[in-house]
Amino acid sequence: MTPTEEQNLATARIFVEQFLGRGDMTVAADVLDDDVQAITGLKPDGPIDGREQYKQIFSTFFDAFPPVPGLEMIVEDIFAAGDRVVVRFRSVQTHAKEFFGVAATNRNITFIETHVMRLRDGKIVENVVSATNLEFEMLMAPVLTPLILK
Repeated sequence: MTPTEEQNLATARIFVEQFLGRGDMTVAADVLDDDVQAITGLKPDGPIDGREQYKQIFSTFFDAFPPVPGLEMIVEDIFAAGDRVVVRFRSVQTHAKEFFGVAATNRNITFIETHVMRLRDGKIVENVVSATNLEFEMLMAPVLTPLILK
């Protein structure tokens, strides 16, 4: 593994464990490029455009879906090749507050996601999220369907 790949793995792990897993927005400047682009269901009408928008969108999600103690982020796979890092993880989070107009259900939701990140100069410039979050998708379907299926 090259030194750049090792640095990219470390950056991706901080992003996943701290930013996504703990909702720690203070690490954003260290791991996300100012102009990061992300494709995720948390913004169904287009890519997340920039670090500040990423922080705003994810902090809103994290506030509505905090992790279940003891069932936080579990990184199942992480590997690097060139400027790419792939991370697959699982987490369980509670729908504790309204999100996208859907009232809190207090249900525990399991999230299984794969993030394919492209890094440049030690920061994430692109993140494409693929998720197997059927329970979340069904919960949000009444609100998200019209946004996605225009």
